[in-house]
Amino acid sequence: MEPQIDRRAFLKSIPVAAAGIAGAASAATTASGAMPDKAAPAPMRFVNPRKVILQENTRKEIREWFDSGNLKAAILPACSIEQHNEHMSIDSDYVIPSLIAQQIALRLYPNVVVAPASPCGFAPYHMNRRGTVTLRKETFQAYLFDVLSSLKSHGIKTLLVLNGHGGNHVPIQDVLPEWRKALGVTIAAESYWYAHPPEYLKSLIGFSNHTSHAGILETSMYMAAFPERLRNFTLKEYDDAKLDFESGFTPDVREFLNRDDRSRPTRLPGENLRDRMRQDEAQLATREYGEALLSQAVNVFSDKLRQMMAATEAGESWPPAQQA
Repeated sequence: MEPQIDRRAFLKSIPVAAAGIAGAASAATTASGAMPDKAAPAPMRFVNPRKVILQENTRKEIREWFDSGNLKAAILPACSIEQHNEHMSIDSDYVIPSLIAQQIALRLYPNVVVAPASPCGFAPYHMNRRGTVTLRKETFQAYLFDVLSSLKSHGIKTLLVLNGHGGNHVPIQDVLPEWRKALGVTIAAESYWYAHPPEYLKSLIGFSNHTSHAGILETSMYMAAFPERLRNFTLKEYDDAKLDFESGFTPDVREFLNRDDRSRPTRLPGENLRDRMRQDEAQLATREYGEALLSQAVNVFSDKLRQMMAATEAGESWPPAQQA
């Protein structure tokens, strides 16, 4: 899997540059006394991508942002540091949701900021692969709540937790009602892959029964956004490594595996086959799939966050009655 230069992104940038040149030319003409071209589009505004990341700002910049009345919502990425087979960096479930959150905030600028992500999540069932780091479920939940509480205390009344790891989904949903009651603000929690329902995936990649981890979807998004984090691999190399994720665990690792029902010893048989299937499916990934998947997630959750902010402004409860 050889990372490729994304020429599509470069070509797409040409009209943007041209629009900027046209805007500058229009301004120069107006300054010289000629009539401005009323049909000419307004020059595009550039927003530094780092500006929407909370910790990239100074306290003065954040203060002025709050005081302007423009800052209305925050996105908190909930992530994980865990194995992603032989070809993807271990921070996959950190960088993908963080990128989606950043792109949403840029689209909705200046109304949205991205809070510091929870880098580690709940992933005890991956601890038989070295490199994975997991939190206890209660630690993970407490971290997210404390970050949300901090944001709320500064006056942010609309909060979206954007999850990037399957093992985090249930622990977040379990405590979401408590968070809403305790904080008294508009809160939602979404896992980004819910922007990709089966019918969407079938239309995009031709099938919907994909593997959920390090397969075609995540690998495609890496090809589109993080090619430098991908490694070449072959199934021959995979098979020659004779990997075993079903036995031979130390007592310490087994203790981690027993923290989640999905990874108790009775469920471990078949894990070697599942792991190889993920590796095999990754070979179907394309940059084009990844671009579409990322764009779809940004579209879906930008719309959702707009609705949440509107509900907050109107003093309406969230979720709406029909979604509760």
